[in-house]
Amino acid sequence: MNGGHPLTIRNSHCSKAMSDLLFVYGTLRQGHSNPMAVYLSQHAEYVTDGRFQGQLYQISFYPGAVASEQPHHSIYGEVYRLRDKAVLEALDDYEECSPRHASPTEYQRISTRIQALGGVVMESVWIYVYQWSIEGKALIEGGDFMPLKLT
Repeated sequence: MNGGHPLTIRNSHCSKAMSDLLFVYGTLRQGHSNPMAVYLSQHAEYVTDGRFQGQLYQISFYPGAVASEQPHHSIYGEVYRLRDKAVLEALDDYEECSPRHASPTEYQRISTRIQALGGVVMESVWIYVYQWSIEGKALIEGGDFMPLKLT
């Protein structure tokens, strides 16, 4: 799914971070009250809104991002600066892609480019991409899991 994606820099099966930036597009965004969203808000600094070149699918009560070759496909979310690598390790467990989870995991953490609000391209930003089949999953039109938040 990610091979050849123009914004993908490096794949990682939840390996050690080369960046302290993380792009979130679903239940970890501001406005969500789940425990990991609260944890992220306490252990990371919001940097900017941004977009990832991909399509967003409704997996369950949460979404999954799939990279796309099409420049008009956008997923909207937020970029955070993580205060330490323990935050990323906790998120890997939450996303069930840490080494203790069986492969293939539902999500994979990759390093990519994110276009920030205002058009600046941020290099080497972590994102969790969905890697199971999207067959039968509904496309989230417009690429925003929280459209009411942004209006």
